[in-house]
Amino acid sequence: MKLQIVFFLASLFTFFFIIRKIIKHKLNIDDSIIWILWALILLVFSVFPQIPNKISEFLGFMSPSNFILSLFLFFTYIILFFQNIELSNLKQKNRELIQKLSLMNYAEKDK
Repeated sequence: MKLQIVFFLASLFTFFFIIRKIIKHKLNIDDSIIWILWALILLVFSVFPQIPNKISEFLGFMSPSNFILSLFLFFTYIILFFQNIELSNLKQKNRELIQKLSLMNYAEKDK
């Protein structure tokens, strides 16, 4: 029961924190979808504790909390992967902007 309460509070806190950051324009909706999804999953798990119990039993976890921790690590890994893709794209765009700016500066010196 204590674990259910913790998951319920954690999911509500996460959900409201993400919504607050979106409203204040400090977080894009695209970047927050995975966090909102995680908060909803935690909410479902806290309201229906038999779901993580059955899933963890089926997958061979020792306890539902181990399953939820592994699930959280998986979500974090997905977020890290997508941020890495975005970082690579931004590096490429930055490189292209620097090259264009350098060419423009070089062309101005020739005038």
